[in-house]
Amino acid sequence: MAVSLTLLGIAQDGGVPHAGCACSHCMAAHRDHQLRRHPVACGVLGADGSMHLIEASRSLPDQMRLWAETVGIGGVARPDSVSLTHVHLGHVDGLGQFGKEVMGVSNLPLYASSSVIAEMEKREVMEPFSPSEVSPMQGFEPSEGCGFELFFVPVPHRDEFADTHAILIRGPSRSALFLPDHDKWDATLAEHGAETIRGWLAEIGADLALIDGSFWDSGELPGRDMSEIPHPTVSESLLRLGVRSEGDPEIHFIHLNHSNPLLNQEKEYDELTGMGWGVGWQGQHFSL
Repeated sequence: MAVSLTLLGIAQDGGVPHAGCACSHCMAAHRDHQLRRHPVACGVLGADGSMHLIEASRSLPDQMRLWAETVGIGGVARPDSVSLTHVHLGHVDGLGQFGKEVMGVSNLPLYASSSVIAEMEKREVMEPFSPSEVSPMQGFEPSEGCGFELFFVPVPHRDEFADTHAILIRGPSRSALFLPDHDKWDATLAEHGAETIRGWLAEIGADLALIDGSFWDSGELPGRDMSEIPHPTVSESLLRLGVRSEGDPEIHFIHLNHSNPLLNQEKEYDELTGMGWGVGWQGQHFSL
C-alpha cells in the first residue's frame, strides 16, 4: 500500500459557515452543505494501512468519513495516532470526541510538543490518549511499519498557551510540509536561517507544502485589528514566491478564513493558479 496524505479540512479554526457571520460565503454554506468547509486537518495513510490524523477538529465525524471515502475503504476511518501542531481552538476541539462520551478509545498515541501536552492536560482532555512528547526536527515513525516519518518544525505563532509547530511528513517518494499557522514569513524564515520560502522548503526537503493562507490581504476584516490575528497574507506569499518554475515545490494554500475570496474561485483564485500555485480542497489526495 502506498503512503498518502489526504486534506480533511481547509478552513481556518471557525470553519465555513463561521459562527455569528452572515457574509455571502457563510450564508451560501448555510443554504448548500456542499459549500461547507471543515477546520484544517489532514490524514496520512501508512504503507501498512495504518491511519494517522494531524489535528483534531470539531468536524471529526465528517472528516473520518471523508478520509475513508478518499482512500477507498468502507465505513469511517479510525485513527491509529493523533498529532497536534498547537492548541488553538480549531486544531484541538475534536479531542473530546475520542473520550467515553463518544468513541470511548483508550491509549491512543498522541504526538505533540511538551508544552502542548501540558496545556491539554490542564484542559482535562487527555484521558483517551497515551501522550508522547516530540523533539523538534527529530524524525519518528508514529507506528512501526507505517513507512513514513514525522518531523515537528518549530514556527512562531501567538504562543499564548503553548508553542507551535509545522509538521513535515517524509514519505518513501516525497515529503509534505503541513504549515496551517504561523505569524510572519520574516520570523519563520529567520528562525530557520533561511532567506526565501523556496530556500527553506529546499533545506527541509519539502516537495509539497500546504501553507497558511488565512487571509488574502490585510484589508480583509474591516473593523478588526489584524495585528491581533497575525498570519502571512496570501498576497505577501505570492510576492515572495513569484511565478512557479520547473523544479519548484508544489504549494497549496490552506487554513482559509471564511472571508477569504479564494473560497469564491474568482479573480484572486485565477491570479494565484495562473502563477502556478494551488488552493487546497477537502478530500485532496497526495501520494508520498
